[in-house]
Amino acid sequence: MKRFSKELAFIIAMFTNSLAISLLVKSVFGVSTLSSLPLVLSDIFDSISFGMMNFMVQTVLLMILMAIKRQIKAAYIFSFVIGFIFGLMVDGYDLLMVYLPDLFLLKIIYFFTGWVLISFGAALFIKSMMPLMPFDAFVKDMALYFRVKVKLVKTISDLVFVSSAVILSLTFLGALVGVGIGTIFMAFFTGSLTQYFLDLLSKKYDFICLSTIGEKLNAMAKIKTKQA
Repeated sequence: MKRFSKELAFIIAMFTNSLAISLLVKSVFGVSTLSSLPLVLSDIFDSISFGMMNFMVQTVLLMILMAIKRQIKAAYIFSFVIGFIFGLMVDGYDLLMVYLPDLFLLKIIYFFTGWVLISFGAALFIKSMMPLMPFDAFVKDMALYFRVKVKLVKTISDLVFVSSAVILSLTFLGALVGVGIGTIFMAFFTGSLTQYFLDLLSKKYDFICLSTIGEKLNAMAKIKTKQA
């Protein structure tokens, strides 16, 4: 197998996923399942940008993970920083999206491109074995800890986010915001596509650290599985 830098995989994933989220918002078919709740909350609390609300929601999710595991790791603290940077990147891409045309056919392309990119980016995050953004850390660590597939944890998490977004949107905004047919589609199929990319990357590449910092971050992110 060819070798691939874990550090590079992590950097690509950061840019890929933040771009994907902005493309999905631009498509108007519904944002990603993860972003549905932050988007609704950013409309309810309109003084907070979408990117920063995304960071805040993921931070709460990471706190839930630490409570379930009863463990606070240095990797999780690092995840807070990554989540903040990611939120800034999302806000930056959102500013650029205004320059893209709004033709219906292009919106379809925006949606499916965003869906593929966000699934691929999630797989790269996991393969990098770096301290991840809060949501990706939740998916990876819960899957490893309970010895279940990433697909299962990702799909359940997506469904919970979408349900919460729908309830809050109807309750406080009086209409569905950000949640559309595309969101429902992603709730059921993003987990499967992410698992597909994980399997594909595992067959083609041997992911290794090329720097001392990368090795230390990998060591920081290691997790013990739940004892039988």
